[in-house]
Amino acid sequence: MPLSETVLVLAVLLAVAIVASGLGRDWPVPDSVLLVLVGLVLGQLAQHWEPFAPLHGFRLGPDVVFSIFLPALIFESGFNLDARELVKQLEFVLVLAIPALLMSTALVGFGCWQLLGIEPITALLFGALISATDPVAVIALFRELGAPRRLHVLVEGEALLNDATAIVVFGILLGIALEGGTPSAGTFLAALVEFVRVFLGGAAVGAMIGLVVAELLYRLRSGRSAILTMSMVVAYGSFILAEHTLGVSGVMASASGAIALAILGLARMPRGTDEAITGTWEFVALVCNSLLFLLLGLSVDPLALGSRLGPIAVACGLVLAARAVTVHGLVPATTWLFSSPAVSIGERHIMWWGGLKGGLAVAIVLSIPDALPGRDLLTDLTLGVVVFTMLVNAPTVRPLMRRLGLDRLTRDERAELRRSLAIAMHRADREISHFADVGVVSDVGLETARQSIHETLAPASSLDDRASGAREAYNAALRSEFEELERLNELDVIDTYTYLDMRNRLQTDRETHITGDEFPSPPTNPFQRLETAVLRWIREHDWATRVLARYQGLRVRQRLQHDIAGILMCEAAVDTLRRRVDLDPAARSSLEQLYESRLVRRRKRVETIRAELPESFDRIESQVLARVGLGSALRSAEHQFRHGEIGAKALASFERRVTAALSRLSSSTDHAGVEPAELLRNVPLLQDLSERSLGALAARARPVTFLTGDVIIAEGQRGDALYLITHGRVEVGQRNADGENLPVRELDEGAFFGELALLGAHVRTATVTASTPITLLRLTRRDVVAMASKNPEVRRKLDDARRIRSGKEVFSPRD
Repeated sequence: MPLSETVLVLAVLLAVAIVASGLGRDWPVPDSVLLVLVGLVLGQLAQHWEPFAPLHGFRLGPDVVFSIFLPALIFESGFNLDARELVKQLEFVLVLAIPALLMSTALVGFGCWQLLGIEPITALLFGALISATDPVAVIALFRELGAPRRLHVLVEGEALLNDATAIVVFGILLGIALEGGTPSAGTFLAALVEFVRVFLGGAAVGAMIGLVVAELLYRLRSGRSAILTMSMVVAYGSFILAEHTLGVSGVMASASGAIALAILGLARMPRGTDEAITGTWEFVALVCNSLLFLLLGLSVDPLALGSRLGPIAVACGLVLAARAVTVHGLVPATTWLFSSPAVSIGERHIMWWGGLKGGLAVAIVLSIPDALPGRDLLTDLTLGVVVFTMLVNAPTVRPLMRRLGLDRLTRDERAELRRSLAIAMHRADREISHFADVGVVSDVGLETARQSIHETLAPASSLDDRASGAREAYNAALRSEFEELERLNELDVIDTYTYLDMRNRLQTDRETHITGDEFPSPPTNPFQRLETAVLRWIREHDWATRVLARYQGLRVRQRLQHDIAGILMCEAAVDTLRRRVDLDPAARSSLEQLYESRLVRRRKRVETIRAELPESFDRIESQVLARVGLGSALRSAEHQFRHGEIGAKALASFERRVTAALSRLSSSTDHAGVEPAELLRNVPLLQDLSERSLGALAARARPVTFLTGDVIIAEGQRGDALYLITHGRVEVGQRNADGENLPVRELDEGAFFGELALLGAHVRTATVTASTPITLLRLTRRDVVAMASKNPEVRRKLDDARRIRSGKEVFSPRD
């Protein structure tokens, strides 16, 4: 068929899909099911009516699904999935995506072998390809009925990952089937290793591509068009690179690339970009799903399926039974094993019954070579099960959810509805009153309309739950904090890491309704553990001096950003509580005290950094204010351009000027405002050197910053650097016989420690910990030795010190 006719047929199919969805909007049938039915009708018309004959060439094939539909649908699902909620439910999602699918494969395969007489390896092939879920229709119902967010993530997260598992397992089993012979234990062990390689390799490839693209877009300050284009590159590029070049899972690559781009890319992109990308990918998913379900219907031959109703019925029963065993068996086991919040029996019922099968299963079964015995039977069984789940399971999910009460409002949702109704009623009154004020409507018409509006928007008495007063007040305060955090991120007051961390803490606070006086920091926070490990690894390495200085400067900036943002967010919450006179008075008063106490502590932390690290504080403060001002100026210029107040040339000139200034701010580095030579003179090892030699050594010293609680050097570790304190205070401790670290003394500004490390590889005999935020000068042995090779005075001083070396660490405060 010529390309022009192919494009025409595809356009007609899309038009048919949109019209069918519009006409069936009020039908109790999901759009996906309706499109499958339309496809079935079109397929029969194509066989018996000449005008529809061109549809004969349009069938669902593996190349179409794997190369066009699957990358787009996987990327859209991963990009729009709540990544934070996915991490919270990760144990359930992984269990359902891997062990549950493997168990379902075994159960379905064993049943088909015993009941239908299919060869064992062929039966396992069917079990693998039919165990993947395709819950497009169910997810649409979730959005329509407002299903619990957790259930949404469990179902969609499972589908996102078990597609990859099913494809990998199917590929391994197909290889075994084509090789022939009896599989051995070694064969299955090799298959397990291959599965891990393909699954995790795909995830790693996609995550790397997503991270690189996110960083590239940020560095280039890309606009919406470039961001949308690169999202397409991530979706298809990661899939094809992983699947066809590297031999790993393309589904996992596309999914992990989408998640990485969503987490690290959107937070740093221009305002409105997330809506543009989401809207675009929703359009892409609509096109792909519409064509996918129509082609699925076109691919089904009802007569062929009718001739195998018995085996298809057996297969449907096996698939439902296996799904029930895995969901109702493994989900409670996961809850018990990981001590996770329980998944209710109603939610498990929906996960079981909503485990629909779709185009992926059909594409996989059609990829089986013709030479494999039983291919035609597997094809008919797959199409039969897919059609059964689409025509029986999908339409009955909605009444099942209502029967189980999963569409009912929670207490917080009732409070949100009550407030929304009150706001809407006030605005509606204001709008219709304006018509009366200008004399457009009569007083009678106004009162009639007002009565009708009040009857519609008045909350039911059951919604007025006094017990929810504290929750409503708390949620109002948290909403104001979220809004202020988003504003600070748009103004570039905080960086991406700080924004994501604070947003995560706010979400945790909202979900748990914390009533303490500070956000909790989980003791097992992986980012904190990683930060500590990185610091321990680089702090005593000579080569890492510059890295350490930049890394510590970044930590100080992030800590300061965190506290400044926290102060502004608390102020926003307090302001909201004082304005919201409709909230419960007792709850308002309690929350105001909570936020006031947070304000006191955060202001104190900021003042501590100001006092102990004045140079760093002044520089960061000026940078933040400059970024806020320049960012606001740039947005003002863009607003003027959109409204025709300035031309394109003026805007371009403005953007170049502001962008250059922002780049200069971003590239500025830390400098300690001290005289290193004066501090070096207090070190006994160096105190008799001339001014010239001291100045040369001082030029090699590097400023580095540590935060309160950081370990600067640790007892028992090797070190090669001298540290001089320019601001702040440290605590020196040594281990006793029981291994406990006991404080020995404190050192403050002007003191130094670690001088004997300059004489050679030295094992530290004490642990030094920052008692306050602290700035140090770090002079390494390599710098001193390099200086000694050119300066006879320094070399002679080192030789004298080595001859009298006592082998003890020296901690000498300035007297």
